[in-house]
Amino acid sequence: MIDNMDKKKRLVINAFVGFFSQLITIVFGLCIPRIVLVNYGSDTNGLISTISQVFTYLALLEAGISSAARNMLYKPVSTDDKEKISYWMSVAKRYYRKISVYYLFCVCIFAIVMPFLLKTEISFGTVFFYIIFEGLTSVISFYFINTWTCFLNAKGEIYVVNIINMISIILCYAVKIILILSGINIAFIQIGIFFVSLIKLFIYKVYLGKKYQWIRYDAAPDTATLPDRTAYVISEITWTVFSATDMLVLSIFLSTAASSVYSVYNMVFIALSGLLNAVYQATFYNLGIAYHESIEKYKKMHDTFNSFFMASITVLISVAYIMIIPFVKLYTKDISDINYFHRYLPICFSLIQLLTWSRYIGGNLIGVAGRQKPALKINIIEAAVNLVLSVILVNIFGITGVIIATICALPIKIIYCNYISDIIIMKRKPFKTISVLGINYLIFGTVVFFKDMIDLDINSYLVFFEYGALITVIIAVGVFFINCLVNRDMFKTLRKVIKK
Repeated sequence: MIDNMDKKKRLVINAFVGFFSQLITIVFGLCIPRIVLVNYGSDTNGLISTISQVFTYLALLEAGISSAARNMLYKPVSTDDKEKISYWMSVAKRYYRKISVYYLFCVCIFAIVMPFLLKTEISFGTVFFYIIFEGLTSVISFYFINTWTCFLNAKGEIYVVNIINMISIILCYAVKIILILSGINIAFIQIGIFFVSLIKLFIYKVYLGKKYQWIRYDAAPDTATLPDRTAYVISEITWTVFSATDMLVLSIFLSTAASSVYSVYNMVFIALSGLLNAVYQATFYNLGIAYHESIEKYKKMHDTFNSFFMASITVLISVAYIMIIPFVKLYTKDISDINYFHRYLPICFSLIQLLTWSRYIGGNLIGVAGRQKPALKINIIEAAVNLVLSVILVNIFGITGVIIATICALPIKIIYCNYISDIIIMKRKPFKTISVLGINYLIFGTVVFFKDMIDLDINSYLVFFEYGALITVIIAVGVFFINCLVNRDMFKTLRKVIKK
Protein backbone atom coordinates (compact mmCIF):
# COMPACT_ATOMS: atom_id res chain seq x y z
CA MET A 1 0.00 0.00 0.00
CA ILE A 2 1.08 3.59 -0.65
CA ASP A 3 1.10 5.51 2.67
CA ASN A 4 -0.55 8.92 3.00
CA MET A 5 2.74 10.81 3.20
CA ASP A 6 3.86 9.29 -0.09
CA LYS A 7 0.54 10.26 -1.67
CA LYS A 8 0.84 13.86 -0.52
CA LYS A 9 4.44 14.19 -1.67
CA ARG A 10 3.63 12.58 -4.98
CA LEU A 11 0.62 14.87 -5.45
CA VAL A 12 2.76 17.99 -4.98
CA ILE A 13 5.61 16.73 -7.17
CA ASN A 14 3.22 15.65 -9.93
CA ALA A 15 1.44 19.00 -9.91
CA PHE A 16 4.65 21.05 -9.87
CA VAL A 17 6.46 19.08 -12.58
CA GLY A 18 3.31 18.88 -14.70
CA PHE A 19 2.73 22.61 -14.49
CA PHE A 20 6.38 23.46 -15.16
CA SER A 21 6.70 21.09 -18.12
CA GLN A 22 3.48 22.45 -19.60
CA LEU A 23 4.77 25.99 -19.13
CA ILE A 24 7.86 25.13 -21.15
CA THR A 25 5.64 23.54 -23.80
CA ILE A 26 3.54 26.71 -23.97
CA VAL A 27 6.54 29.02 -24.30
CA PHE A 28 7.98 26.98 -27.17
CA GLY A 29 4.51 26.32 -28.58
CA LEU A 30 3.84 30.04 -28.89
CA CYS A 31 7.23 30.72 -30.46
CA ILE A 32 7.21 28.03 -33.15
CA PRO A 33 4.03 29.08 -35.03
CA ARG A 34 5.29 32.67 -35.05
CA ILE A 35 8.61 31.54 -36.55
CA VAL A 36 6.73 29.40 -39.09
CA LEU A 37 4.46 32.31 -40.02
CA VAL A 38 7.39 34.68 -40.56
CA ASN A 39 9.56 32.18 -42.46
CA TYR A 40 6.98 30.13 -44.39
CA GLY A 41 3.66 32.03 -44.27
CA SER A 42 0.08 31.28 -43.19
CA ASP A 43 -0.40 28.49 -45.73
CA THR A 44 2.39 26.36 -44.21
CA ASN A 45 1.34 27.16 -40.64
CA GLY A 46 -2.23 26.14 -41.43
CA LEU A 47 -1.03 22.97 -43.14
CA ILE A 48 1.07 21.91 -40.14
CA SER A 49 -1.84 22.60 -37.77
CA THR A 50 -4.24 20.64 -39.97
CA ILE A 51 -1.92 17.64 -40.26
CA SER A 52 -1.64 17.63 -36.46
CA GLN A 53 -5.41 17.42 -36.32
CA VAL A 54 -5.39 14.55 -38.81
CA PHE A 55 -3.08 12.60 -36.53
CA THR A 56 -5.53 12.97 -33.68
CA TYR A 57 -7.89 10.95 -35.90
CA LEU A 58 -5.23 8.36 -36.64
CA ALA A 59 -4.61 8.02 -32.91
CA LEU A 60 -8.14 6.63 -32.66
CA LEU A 61 -6.70 3.25 -33.62
CA GLU A 62 -5.39 3.02 -30.05
CA ALA A 63 -8.56 4.54 -28.68
CA GLY A 64 -9.67 3.04 -25.42
CA ILE A 65 -6.52 1.05 -24.67
CA SER A 66 -4.94 3.62 -22.35
CA SER A 67 -8.20 4.52 -20.58
CA ALA A 68 -9.29 0.91 -20.14
CA ALA A 69 -5.83 -0.27 -19.03
CA ARG A 70 -5.34 2.62 -16.61
CA ASN A 71 -8.72 2.06 -14.96
CA MET A 72 -7.97 -1.68 -14.59
CA LEU A 73 -4.59 -0.87 -13.02
CA TYR A 74 -5.94 1.45 -10.29
CA LYS A 75 -7.07 -1.34 -7.97
CA PRO A 76 -3.94 -3.60 -8.14
CA VAL A 77 -1.73 -0.51 -7.84
CA SER A 78 -3.56 0.61 -4.69
CA THR A 79 -2.99 -2.86 -3.12
CA ASP A 80 0.46 -3.40 -4.67
CA ASP A 81 -0.72 -6.61 -6.36
CA LYS A 82 2.24 -7.32 -8.66
CA GLU A 83 0.58 -10.32 -10.30
CA LYS A 84 -2.47 -8.33 -11.39
CA ILE A 85 -0.32 -5.41 -12.49
CA SER A 86 1.75 -7.72 -14.70
CA TYR A 87 -1.45 -9.29 -16.03
CA TRP A 88 -2.98 -6.00 -17.19
CA MET A 89 0.34 -4.65 -18.44
CA SER A 90 0.79 -7.68 -20.67
CA VAL A 91 -2.75 -7.29 -22.02
CA ALA A 92 -2.17 -3.60 -22.76
CA LYS A 93 1.18 -4.27 -24.44
CA ARG A 94 -0.33 -6.88 -26.74
CA TYR A 95 -3.08 -4.46 -27.81
CA TYR A 96 -0.59 -1.66 -28.49
CA ARG A 97 1.70 -3.91 -30.56
CA LYS A 98 -1.16 -5.00 -32.81
CA ILE A 99 -2.44 -1.46 -33.25
CA SER A 100 1.01 -0.16 -34.26
CA VAL A 101 0.93 -2.22 -37.46
CA TYR A 102 -2.51 -0.90 -38.46
CA TYR A 103 -1.45 2.61 -37.54
CA LEU A 104 1.57 2.50 -39.86
CA PHE A 105 -0.62 1.30 -42.72
CA CYS A 106 -3.08 4.16 -42.17
CA VAL A 107 -0.24 6.70 -42.05
CA CYS A 108 0.81 5.61 -45.54
CA ILE A 109 -2.76 5.94 -46.84
CA PHE A 110 -3.17 9.41 -45.34
CA ALA A 111 0.18 10.51 -46.72
CA ILE A 112 -1.06 9.70 -50.23
CA VAL A 113 -4.62 11.05 -49.88
CA MET A 114 -4.22 14.25 -47.82
CA PRO A 115 -2.22 16.27 -50.42
CA PHE A 116 -5.21 15.96 -52.77
CA LEU A 117 -7.82 16.89 -50.14
CA LEU A 118 -6.24 20.03 -48.66
CA LYS A 119 -6.45 23.40 -50.39
CA THR A 120 -2.76 24.29 -50.17
CA GLU A 121 0.02 25.46 -52.47
CA ILE A 122 2.61 23.21 -50.82
CA SER A 123 3.96 20.37 -53.01
CA PHE A 124 2.73 16.79 -52.87
CA GLY A 125 6.17 15.44 -51.91
CA THR A 126 6.56 17.81 -48.96
CA VAL A 127 3.14 16.97 -47.52
CA PHE A 128 3.70 13.24 -48.14
CA PHE A 129 7.03 12.95 -46.33
CA TYR A 130 5.95 15.30 -43.52
CA ILE A 131 3.03 12.98 -42.76
CA ILE A 132 5.17 9.81 -43.08
CA PHE A 133 7.76 10.90 -40.52
CA GLU A 134 5.24 12.36 -38.10
CA GLY A 135 3.49 9.00 -38.31
CA LEU A 136 6.69 7.06 -37.62
CA THR A 137 7.18 9.13 -34.46
CA SER A 138 3.76 8.00 -33.22
CA VAL A 139 4.47 4.38 -34.16
CA ILE A 140 7.45 4.42 -31.77
CA SER A 141 5.15 5.62 -28.97
CA PHE A 142 2.43 3.06 -29.65
CA TYR A 143 4.72 0.07 -30.03
CA PHE A 144 6.99 0.72 -27.06
CA ILE A 145 6.13 3.68 -24.81
CA ASN A 146 2.37 3.86 -24.27
CA THR A 147 2.15 0.66 -22.21
CA TRP A 148 4.68 2.07 -19.77
CA THR A 149 2.93 5.46 -19.47
CA CYS A 150 -0.38 3.69 -18.65
CA PHE A 151 1.26 2.06 -15.65
CA LEU A 152 3.12 5.19 -14.50
CA ASN A 153 -0.08 7.26 -14.68
CA ALA A 154 -2.04 4.71 -12.64
CA LYS A 155 0.86 4.43 -10.20
CA GLY A 156 0.85 8.18 -9.65
CA GLU A 157 4.31 8.70 -11.14
CA ILE A 158 3.04 11.26 -13.61
CA TYR A 159 6.05 13.39 -12.78
CA VAL A 160 8.28 10.78 -14.45
CA VAL A 161 6.18 10.93 -17.62
CA ASN A 162 6.23 14.73 -17.55
CA ILE A 163 10.00 14.96 -17.00
CA ILE A 164 10.71 12.62 -19.92
CA ASN A 165 8.19 14.50 -22.05
CA MET A 166 9.82 17.79 -21.06
CA ILE A 167 13.23 16.56 -22.18
CA SER A 168 11.73 15.33 -25.44
CA ILE A 169 9.83 18.58 -26.01
CA ILE A 170 12.90 20.76 -25.44
CA LEU A 171 14.92 18.65 -27.89
CA CYS A 172 12.07 18.67 -30.44
CA TYR A 173 11.62 22.42 -30.33
CA ALA A 174 15.36 23.01 -30.47
CA VAL A 175 15.51 20.92 -33.65
CA LYS A 176 12.48 22.74 -35.08
CA ILE A 177 13.85 26.22 -34.41
CA ILE A 178 17.28 25.45 -35.87
CA LEU A 179 15.87 23.86 -39.03
CA ILE A 180 13.12 26.45 -39.55
CA LEU A 181 15.55 29.35 -39.26
CA SER A 182 17.75 27.53 -41.76
CA GLY A 183 14.86 27.67 -44.22
CA ILE A 184 14.90 23.91 -44.77
CA ASN A 185 11.96 22.03 -46.27
CA ILE A 186 9.41 21.26 -43.51
CA ALA A 187 9.57 17.51 -44.27
CA PHE A 188 13.17 17.43 -42.99
CA ILE A 189 12.03 19.10 -39.77
CA GLN A 190 9.81 16.12 -39.06
CA ILE A 191 12.69 13.73 -39.75
CA GLY A 192 14.63 15.46 -36.96
CA ILE A 193 11.66 15.01 -34.60
CA PHE A 194 11.60 11.29 -35.40
CA PHE A 195 15.18 10.86 -34.17
CA VAL A 196 14.31 12.68 -30.94
CA SER A 197 11.57 10.07 -30.34
CA LEU A 198 14.28 7.39 -30.31
CA ILE A 199 16.03 9.23 -27.46
CA LYS A 200 12.72 9.32 -25.56
CA LEU A 201 12.32 5.57 -26.06
CA PHE A 202 15.81 4.94 -24.65
CA ILE A 203 15.08 6.96 -21.47
CA TYR A 204 11.84 5.07 -20.78
CA LYS A 205 13.50 1.71 -21.35
CA VAL A 206 16.30 2.48 -18.89
CA TYR A 207 13.93 3.79 -16.18
CA LEU A 208 11.37 0.97 -16.38
CA GLY A 209 14.09 -1.64 -16.71
CA LYS A 210 15.78 -0.55 -13.49
CA LYS A 211 12.83 0.27 -11.24
CA TYR A 212 10.13 -2.14 -12.42
CA GLN A 213 12.03 -5.12 -13.75
CA TRP A 214 9.53 -7.37 -11.91
CA ILE A 215 6.76 -6.57 -14.42
CA ARG A 216 6.10 -9.60 -16.63
CA TYR A 217 4.71 -8.85 -20.07
CA ASP A 218 3.65 -12.44 -20.70
CA ALA A 219 1.49 -12.83 -17.58
CA ALA A 220 -1.83 -12.88 -19.41
CA PRO A 221 -3.03 -15.52 -21.89
CA ASP A 222 -3.53 -14.53 -25.54
CA THR A 223 -7.31 -14.65 -25.05
CA ALA A 224 -7.29 -11.98 -22.30
CA THR A 225 -9.06 -8.71 -23.14
CA LEU A 226 -9.53 -5.27 -21.63
CA PRO A 227 -13.07 -4.89 -20.15
CA ASP A 228 -15.28 -2.28 -21.79
CA ARG A 229 -12.61 -1.42 -24.34
CA THR A 230 -15.24 -1.10 -27.08
CA ALA A 231 -17.05 1.50 -25.00
CA TYR A 232 -13.80 3.42 -24.52
CA VAL A 233 -13.04 3.17 -28.25
CA ILE A 234 -16.37 4.71 -29.21
CA SER A 235 -15.96 7.34 -26.51
CA GLU A 236 -12.51 8.29 -27.83
CA ILE A 237 -13.73 8.35 -31.42
CA THR A 238 -16.64 10.63 -30.64
CA TRP A 239 -14.46 12.94 -28.52
CA THR A 240 -11.89 13.22 -31.31
CA VAL A 241 -14.54 13.93 -33.93
CA PHE A 242 -15.98 16.50 -31.56
CA SER A 243 -12.72 18.25 -30.65
CA ALA A 244 -10.61 17.87 -33.80
CA THR A 245 -13.11 18.67 -36.52
CA ASP A 246 -12.76 22.44 -36.77
CA MET A 247 -9.40 22.87 -38.51
CA LEU A 248 -10.02 19.99 -40.88
CA VAL A 249 -13.39 21.47 -41.89
CA LEU A 250 -11.75 24.88 -42.39
CA SER A 251 -8.90 23.43 -44.48
CA ILE A 252 -11.31 21.53 -46.73
CA PHE A 253 -14.14 24.08 -47.10
CA LEU A 254 -12.14 27.33 -46.84
CA SER A 255 -8.33 27.08 -46.92
CA THR A 256 -5.29 26.11 -44.84
CA ALA A 257 -4.69 29.85 -44.40
CA ALA A 258 -8.09 30.15 -42.66
CA SER A 259 -7.06 27.21 -40.53
CA SER A 260 -3.98 29.22 -39.57
CA VAL A 261 -6.17 32.04 -38.20
CA TYR A 262 -8.12 29.50 -36.15
CA SER A 263 -4.90 27.92 -34.88
CA VAL A 264 -3.47 31.23 -33.59
CA TYR A 265 -6.49 31.89 -31.36
CA ASN A 266 -6.88 28.24 -30.48
CA MET A 267 -3.25 27.80 -29.40
CA VAL A 268 -3.63 30.55 -26.77
CA PHE A 269 -6.70 29.02 -25.16
CA ILE A 270 -5.39 25.47 -25.53
CA ALA A 271 -2.09 26.55 -23.95
CA LEU A 272 -3.85 28.02 -20.93
CA SER A 273 -6.11 25.01 -20.63
CA GLY A 274 -3.00 22.85 -21.01
CA LEU A 275 -1.44 24.46 -17.93
CA LEU A 276 -4.48 23.50 -15.90
CA ASN A 277 -4.74 20.10 -17.55
CA ALA A 278 -1.13 19.37 -16.56
CA VAL A 279 -2.11 19.81 -12.91
CA TYR A 280 -5.29 17.79 -13.48
CA GLN A 281 -3.44 14.90 -15.13
CA ALA A 282 -0.92 14.94 -12.29
CA THR A 283 -3.59 14.65 -9.59
CA PHE A 284 -6.70 12.93 -10.97
CA TYR A 285 -5.32 9.45 -10.26
CA ASN A 286 -6.20 10.29 -6.62
CA LEU A 287 -9.86 10.34 -7.64
CA GLY A 288 -9.58 6.86 -9.12
CA ILE A 289 -7.92 5.42 -6.01
CA ALA A 290 -10.29 7.29 -3.62
CA TYR A 291 -13.36 5.92 -5.42
CA HIS A 292 -12.19 2.33 -4.84
CA GLU A 293 -11.46 3.07 -1.17
CA SER A 294 -14.62 4.89 -0.03
CA ILE A 295 -17.47 6.63 -1.84
CA GLU A 296 -17.92 9.13 1.02
CA LYS A 297 -14.26 10.06 0.89
CA TYR A 298 -14.57 10.37 -2.86
CA LYS A 299 -17.56 12.77 -2.68
CA LYS A 300 -15.62 15.41 -0.74
CA MET A 301 -12.65 15.03 -3.09
CA HIS A 302 -14.96 15.26 -6.09
CA ASP A 303 -16.43 18.60 -5.01
CA THR A 304 -13.06 20.07 -4.06
CA PHE A 305 -11.54 19.08 -7.40
CA ASN A 306 -14.55 20.44 -9.28
CA SER A 307 -14.43 23.79 -7.48
CA PHE A 308 -10.67 24.18 -7.84
CA PHE A 309 -10.52 23.38 -11.54
CA MET A 310 -13.62 25.39 -12.45
CA ALA A 311 -12.27 28.39 -10.53
CA SER A 312 -8.89 28.00 -12.20
CA ILE A 313 -10.27 27.79 -15.74
CA THR A 314 -12.52 30.78 -15.04
CA VAL A 315 -9.46 32.83 -14.05
CA LEU A 316 -7.46 31.70 -17.08
CA ILE A 317 -10.13 32.28 -19.72
CA SER A 318 -11.21 35.59 -18.18
CA VAL A 319 -7.65 36.90 -18.47
CA ALA A 320 -7.32 35.38 -21.96
CA TYR A 321 -10.59 37.01 -23.08
CA ILE A 322 -9.33 40.43 -22.01
CA MET A 323 -5.79 40.02 -23.37
CA ILE A 324 -6.25 37.94 -26.54
CA ILE A 325 -6.71 40.72 -29.10
CA PRO A 326 -3.63 42.68 -27.93
CA PHE A 327 -1.68 39.41 -28.07
CA VAL A 328 -2.83 38.55 -31.61
CA LYS A 329 -1.87 42.06 -32.77
CA LEU A 330 1.65 41.59 -31.41
CA TYR A 331 1.92 37.97 -32.54
CA THR A 332 0.82 38.55 -36.15
CA LYS A 333 2.66 41.84 -36.61
CA ASP A 334 3.98 42.12 -40.19
CA ILE A 335 1.84 39.13 -41.29
CA SER A 336 -0.49 40.43 -44.00
CA ASP A 337 -1.42 37.42 -46.14
CA ILE A 338 -4.72 36.98 -44.26
CA ASN A 339 -6.81 38.90 -41.70
CA TYR A 340 -6.22 37.63 -38.15
CA PHE A 341 -8.69 39.91 -36.36
CA HIS A 342 -12.16 38.53 -35.75
CA ARG A 343 -14.46 40.20 -33.26
CA TYR A 344 -16.32 37.15 -31.97
CA LEU A 345 -13.51 34.58 -31.81
CA PRO A 346 -12.34 35.53 -28.26
CA ILE A 347 -15.75 34.99 -26.65
CA CYS A 348 -16.34 31.79 -28.66
CA PHE A 349 -13.02 30.19 -27.70
CA SER A 350 -13.51 31.26 -24.08
CA LEU A 351 -16.92 29.60 -23.90
CA ILE A 352 -15.55 26.37 -25.38
CA GLN A 353 -12.94 26.05 -22.61
CA LEU A 354 -15.34 27.02 -19.82
CA LEU A 355 -17.98 24.54 -20.98
CA THR A 356 -15.46 21.77 -21.66
CA TRP A 357 -14.06 21.91 -18.12
CA SER A 358 -17.59 21.79 -16.74
CA ARG A 359 -17.70 18.07 -17.47
CA TYR A 360 -14.11 16.99 -16.67
CA ILE A 361 -14.63 15.72 -13.12
CA GLY A 362 -18.01 14.17 -13.80
CA GLY A 363 -16.74 12.52 -16.97
CA ASN A 364 -13.73 11.13 -15.13
CA LEU A 365 -16.03 9.56 -12.51
CA ILE A 366 -18.07 7.86 -15.22
CA GLY A 367 -14.91 6.16 -16.48
CA VAL A 368 -13.61 5.21 -13.03
CA ALA A 369 -17.01 3.79 -12.03
CA GLY A 370 -17.13 1.64 -15.18
CA ARG A 371 -20.17 3.37 -16.65
CA GLN A 372 -18.66 4.16 -20.05
CA LYS A 373 -21.14 2.05 -22.01
CA PRO A 374 -24.29 4.00 -21.04
CA ALA A 375 -22.51 7.24 -22.09
CA LEU A 376 -21.93 6.06 -25.67
CA LYS A 377 -25.20 7.37 -27.10
CA ILE A 378 -24.59 10.82 -25.66
CA ASN A 379 -21.02 10.83 -27.02
CA ILE A 380 -22.25 9.92 -30.49
CA ILE A 381 -25.02 12.53 -30.42
CA GLU A 382 -22.60 15.25 -29.29
CA ALA A 383 -20.05 14.44 -32.01
CA ALA A 384 -22.74 14.20 -34.71
CA VAL A 385 -24.30 17.54 -33.74
CA ASN A 386 -20.89 19.25 -33.80
CA LEU A 387 -19.87 17.74 -37.15
CA VAL A 388 -23.16 18.48 -38.94
CA LEU A 389 -23.40 22.02 -37.59
CA SER A 390 -19.73 22.69 -38.44
CA VAL A 391 -20.24 21.77 -42.10
CA ILE A 392 -23.42 23.86 -42.29
CA LEU A 393 -22.23 26.94 -40.37
CA VAL A 394 -18.74 27.17 -41.92
CA ASN A 395 -20.42 28.03 -45.23
CA ILE A 396 -22.48 30.76 -43.55
CA PHE A 397 -20.22 32.31 -40.89
CA GLY A 398 -16.79 31.05 -41.93
CA ILE A 399 -14.32 30.50 -39.09
CA THR A 400 -16.79 31.64 -36.43
CA GLY A 401 -19.31 29.08 -37.68
CA VAL A 402 -17.28 26.00 -36.74
CA ILE A 403 -16.76 27.35 -33.21
CA ILE A 404 -20.47 28.14 -32.78
CA ALA A 405 -21.15 24.51 -33.72
CA THR A 406 -18.91 23.30 -30.91
CA ILE A 407 -20.56 25.63 -28.38
CA CYS A 408 -24.01 24.37 -29.38
CA ALA A 409 -22.98 20.73 -28.88
CA LEU A 410 -21.16 21.05 -25.54
CA PRO A 411 -24.17 21.38 -23.16
CA ILE A 412 -25.39 17.90 -24.18
CA LYS A 413 -22.45 16.13 -22.50
CA ILE A 414 -22.24 18.61 -19.60
CA ILE A 415 -25.78 17.86 -18.46
CA TYR A 416 -25.33 14.11 -18.93
CA CYS A 417 -21.97 13.77 -17.16
CA ASN A 418 -23.03 15.72 -14.11
CA TYR A 419 -26.40 13.97 -13.96
CA ILE A 420 -24.77 10.51 -14.00
CA SER A 421 -21.99 11.43 -11.55
CA ASP A 422 -24.24 13.15 -8.99
CA ILE A 423 -27.57 11.35 -9.12
CA ILE A 424 -26.70 7.86 -10.41
CA ILE A 425 -23.20 7.20 -9.04
CA MET A 426 -22.93 9.37 -5.90
CA LYS A 427 -26.69 9.15 -5.27
CA ARG A 428 -27.17 12.74 -4.16
CA LYS A 429 -28.90 15.89 -5.33
CA PRO A 430 -26.85 17.90 -7.85
CA PHE A 431 -27.13 21.20 -5.95
CA LYS A 432 -23.39 21.42 -5.13
CA THR A 433 -22.34 20.83 -8.75
CA ILE A 434 -24.93 23.25 -10.13
CA SER A 435 -23.82 25.96 -7.68
CA VAL A 436 -20.13 25.50 -8.58
CA LEU A 437 -20.77 25.64 -12.32
CA GLY A 438 -23.34 28.41 -12.07
CA ILE A 439 -21.18 30.79 -10.03
CA ASN A 440 -18.27 30.43 -12.45
CA TYR A 441 -20.51 31.03 -15.46
CA LEU A 442 -21.80 34.15 -13.71
CA ILE A 443 -18.27 35.38 -12.96
CA PHE A 444 -17.19 35.00 -16.58
CA GLY A 445 -20.37 36.69 -17.78
CA THR A 446 -19.52 39.63 -15.53
CA VAL A 447 -16.02 39.84 -17.04
CA VAL A 448 -17.51 39.88 -20.55
CA PHE A 449 -19.97 42.61 -19.55
CA PHE A 450 -17.27 44.92 -18.17
CA LYS A 451 -14.53 44.08 -20.68
CA ASP A 452 -15.28 46.98 -23.03
CA MET A 453 -14.65 49.36 -20.14
CA ILE A 454 -11.02 48.19 -19.98
CA ASP A 455 -8.84 50.21 -22.37
CA LEU A 456 -5.37 48.66 -22.70
CA ASP A 457 -2.61 50.47 -24.56
CA ILE A 458 -0.24 47.60 -25.36
CA ASN A 459 2.58 48.04 -27.88
CA SER A 460 5.18 45.53 -26.63
CA TYR A 461 5.38 42.09 -25.01
CA LEU A 462 6.79 43.61 -21.83
CA VAL A 463 3.75 45.85 -21.38
CA PHE A 464 1.54 42.88 -22.33
CA PHE A 465 2.97 40.71 -19.54
CA GLU A 466 2.78 43.54 -17.01
CA TYR A 467 -0.93 44.07 -17.69
CA GLY A 468 -1.50 40.31 -17.85
CA ALA A 469 0.10 39.70 -14.44
CA LEU A 470 -1.87 42.50 -12.79
CA ILE A 471 -5.21 41.42 -14.27
CA THR A 472 -4.54 37.76 -13.37
CA VAL A 473 -3.92 38.58 -9.70
CA ILE A 474 -7.04 40.75 -9.44
CA ILE A 475 -9.32 38.21 -11.12
CA ALA A 476 -7.80 35.20 -9.29
CA VAL A 477 -8.39 36.73 -5.86
CA GLY A 478 -12.01 37.48 -6.69
CA VAL A 479 -12.76 34.15 -8.36
CA PHE A 480 -11.25 31.93 -5.65
CA PHE A 481 -12.84 33.99 -2.86
CA ILE A 482 -16.29 33.56 -4.41
CA ASN A 483 -15.75 29.84 -5.07
CA CYS A 484 -14.67 29.30 -1.46
CA LEU A 485 -17.92 30.90 -0.32
CA VAL A 486 -19.90 28.52 -2.53
CA ASN A 487 -17.93 25.39 -1.55
CA ARG A 488 -16.72 25.38 2.06
CA ASP A 489 -14.78 22.14 1.51
CA MET A 490 -12.60 23.95 -1.00
CA PHE A 491 -11.94 26.68 1.56
CA LYS A 492 -10.92 24.11 4.18
CA THR A 493 -8.60 22.36 1.73
CA LEU A 494 -6.90 25.60 0.66
CA ARG A 495 -6.50 26.65 4.30
CA LYS A 496 -4.74 23.35 5.10
CA VAL A 497 -2.42 23.77 2.10
CA ILE A 498 -1.59 27.37 3.08
CA LYS A 499 -0.83 26.35 6.68
CA LYS A 500 1.53 23.61 5.51
